[in-house]
Amino acid sequence: MKSLENNKYYRNYLFDLYGTLVDIHTDERSDEFWAEFQNELEKYGAALPAAWLREYYENSVRTMEARARAAMPEGEPEIDLLPVFEAFLKEGGIGATTEDAVKLAERFRMLSIRKLQLFDGAAELLKTLRDHGRKVYLLSNAQTIFTRPELRALGLEELFDGTLLSAEAGRKKPDSLFYRALLDKYGLDPEETIMVGNDDVADCHGAAAAGLDSLYIYTEQSPKPVKPLPENCRQIACIADVFDTVANMV
Repeated sequence: MKSLENNKYYRNYLFDLYGTLVDIHTDERSDEFWAEFQNELEKYGAALPAAWLREYYENSVRTMEARARAAMPEGEPEIDLLPVFEAFLKEGGIGATTEDAVKLAERFRMLSIRKLQLFDGAAELLKTLRDHGRKVYLLSNAQTIFTRPELRALGLEELFDGTLLSAEAGRKKPDSLFYRALLDKYGLDPEETIMVGNDDVADCHGAAAAGLDSLYIYTEQSPKPVKPLPENCRQIACIADVFDTVANMV
């Protein structure tokens, strides 16, 4: 496997989102959260117990994931959670639209968030890369119904030249075909592209399998590393170090 070259020129920078650019903590496990969500559903006229809501949500996710894995045994499938929120409204006897389900999903996410903020230097890095003629893209394991509103709220939406979320692609990192989907969508050359993320498997080994170099940042949200980083990956201390490590801006 090739090694990561010093001062190599990269035209394209792919970024993970949560744990890399965004410092986030959510809580979908506490009784308090589900009580709050129960109250939210009551605003729609749906009287469903908090314990039932939690069990239905968790069982639905497990069932959808099992079906997705059975349909894609050789890859890393991703599910779309929107049908769960449509089902909540249906079970509550509400004749709601897809738009209503999307709004309910957004409220679900907002109620679960305990922390949501950019890491220091994240927005400035994206702006600097683009100011120097680089292209920046988002490649994230994420739900559209949760993440699109958060990109807007954090002021990130306009800082990317393109985005691809796993719920939209039906695949997630480290699936190399998920990487390939973004490369193909925007016509990117792997030799001119580098991935930046905080998950050693999803962001580094996944990138390597797709023929990409990578930078690895260990943050509070990072899973515990399970194996050595690929040879064409370099660990950096924080997001701001992307600029100094490989962004040769001549």
